[in-house]
Amino acid sequence: METSRPVAVLGSAERLEDFVAKVVQECQNGLPTRVLRLATQVPWHELGDHVEQYADRIGAPHSRRDTGVDLRVARAVVTVERVPGSVLICGHRTEPPASPDTSAPLAPPAEAAEVWREAERLRELLGTGRVPAGKPALIEGLLKHDSWLVATLASDVLNRMGVPAVPRFVQDYDPGPGTSGEQPADGTATEAWEARISVDEYSFFEAVHPGYAVQMVELGRMILAHAPRLPDRILDVGSGPGLPTVMLAELFPDALVDAVEPSPAAFPFLARNTAGRRITAHHSGITEFDGPGDYPVSVSVGASHHLDTRMFLRGLKQHTAPGGLVVVADEMISPFGTEEERGRIIADHHLAYIEQTLAHVREDGLPPAEQRRLRAMRGADSGTDGALHRLLDEVRRDRFPHPGDESPWQRVRFTVLELEALVAGLDYDVERKTYPANFMALAKDEGLDVLAHSRVHATLGTSALDAGTHVFALAVRPPAPTAGTGT
Repeated sequence: METSRPVAVLGSAERLEDFVAKVVQECQNGLPTRVLRLATQVPWHELGDHVEQYADRIGAPHSRRDTGVDLRVARAVVTVERVPGSVLICGHRTEPPASPDTSAPLAPPAEAAEVWREAERLRELLGTGRVPAGKPALIEGLLKHDSWLVATLASDVLNRMGVPAVPRFVQDYDPGPGTSGEQPADGTATEAWEARISVDEYSFFEAVHPGYAVQMVELGRMILAHAPRLPDRILDVGSGPGLPTVMLAELFPDALVDAVEPSPAAFPFLARNTAGRRITAHHSGITEFDGPGDYPVSVSVGASHHLDTRMFLRGLKQHTAPGGLVVVADEMISPFGTEEERGRIIADHHLAYIEQTLAHVREDGLPPAEQRRLRAMRGADSGTDGALHRLLDEVRRDRFPHPGDESPWQRVRFTVLELEALVAGLDYDVERKTYPANFMALAKDEGLDVLAHSRVHATLGTSALDAGTHVFALAVRPPAPTAGTGT
């Protein structure tokens, strides 16, 4: 069992909900046991009332005792117990996982034929890891392609070949001076994503994230393989600054896309990046979104690990027609059994992306500030206590754009964003990363049947269920017939 020493002082009953939600999510996402002990003088009746209100809101069966409240959710049981001078939150993981099926393909939309053709060709080159002689120059030409998807795939292929390329639309982007996220002052367990990440840079520099575009090709392929027809409407949940949303619209130009994003920092970038396209941006979370409940296809890219996984899946299901398709692409980690093991895996997972991004970047030719960052990122000792924090303090300084510079400095800057995400994930649990088998099990619990799963980019391990970038196709299970109505 994890340590139960006090991790915070609980000054009000309202704050207890954050910590209970944290334990619920962590046990759902794979920890066998999670214990938090909070020092508090708040009367038990107030604490118990707030736990019951939280349980009612998330639809969790619960029972109250003189000194505790027990609540049960899919894949976890959590007990909130009053002990002298503190409150103990104890979560336990419950079992078991699911297995996939397959289905048959539609033709890509005629309007997007060229994007699909180039994307499939580049995807194949990424798969083999080899580029025939004479091809590099042709692929370099694709860095200027009008399609962000094609340009980003070309960048990924070239990087595999030893050319640390950057798509032209990223080269042309000037994020402005901006500021990095500040450390939270109050030690809260749940912190906004935008407080941890430099969103202005993330809005474009994430395009050099390894495997970033190939996940969108796989997502498109799963729609063609498992949707009953080409979608005329698509819901995109957790769109962030909008790069995957634009790529989705390039693959399915006839579809109207509703892009839902709750972050006040990311939303202006989403609105700007999607302007002039068949995309409507909505400033909302999925649980508050008041759009229709019958989208034929709903998707989400890179968002599930920032949220309560079960509520995220429930929200997607609520807005997708019965028998409709949900496709989720996101980073996942290898299975873990303790909080310490999970922390090590998360660190190794992010550091693998950083290493892949910088693998072929040369110091000469970079602007001086990026040369310093590159040396720091490559020379860091990530195994020593506090090393990652010291590294982040060093590399996030002197952050300014280098407009007109043709070197791949954006690759160096992206790794600062990846380091920000890593430190935030370890310090404040902003990220709720789980592992693929558990994600599929939670999906099944929420009435979503797994049709297909693919690890499109690996960070750790050799199994399809190890860490990396994963894509899942899920079918919304039709409701069971009501008794007495026949079948």
